[in-house]
Amino acid sequence: ESVDRAVLEPAAKGYRAVTNEPIRKGVGNVLANLNEPVTFVNEVLQGDLNSATETIGRFSINTTVGLVGLLDLANDFGLERKKEDFGQTLAVWGVDDGPYLVAPLIGPTNPRDLVGTATDLVFSPFTWTKYDGDDIVRASRITAGAISGRESVIEAVDGLRSQQADPYTALRRVYDQNRQSQIRNGAEDPNAYENLPSYDDYDDYEDE
Repeated sequence: ESVDRAVLEPAAKGYRAVTNEPIRKGVGNVLANLNEPVTFVNEVLQGDLNSATETIGRFSINTTVGLVGLLDLANDFGLERKKEDFGQTLAVWGVDDGPYLVAPLIGPTNPRDLVGTATDLVFSPFTWTKYDGDDIVRASRITAGAISGRESVIEAVDGLRSQQADPYTALRRVYDQNRQSQIRNGAEDPNAYENLPSYDDYDDYEDE
């Protein structure tokens, strides 16, 4: 929280002040495109070969004619962006998430997702590929990703801080809900209505 208030939040607001929406969208597209190889590997590990094929198609189109991902032309061809990580893969394999954690600098997470984050770094070819200036490129990517990601949630974080009596509990609830939705790929939770009363229960109540 201290690092965010002192560094990330001012940087994110400064970034928004000196750029317009098309520029920020282009930067976000490039960063997302760089993550496509990680998504591809996790889709293969999850057995979702159709999505893996689409992801490779997206990466090929956007990296070439899309100017290294600056333009999301693949979306115009019906290849929608998906994001899969190893934390989601472990969940698909049946690994429990474990206790909720707030890790220094990383923020909300859990043991399963911490392992997933570390593994995704290995999956990314940009982590271990060697070339001139590779360290500068990696540092720039991390910095740009942190600032761009923080800029996208300025209003959400401000609302969480000002409108919630207990921001910690609210953030935990939002994180858990979003994470479960990502694991299900946006599908409805099959257990969402399991605790609701049945029609028979309602009829019994009416009879009383």
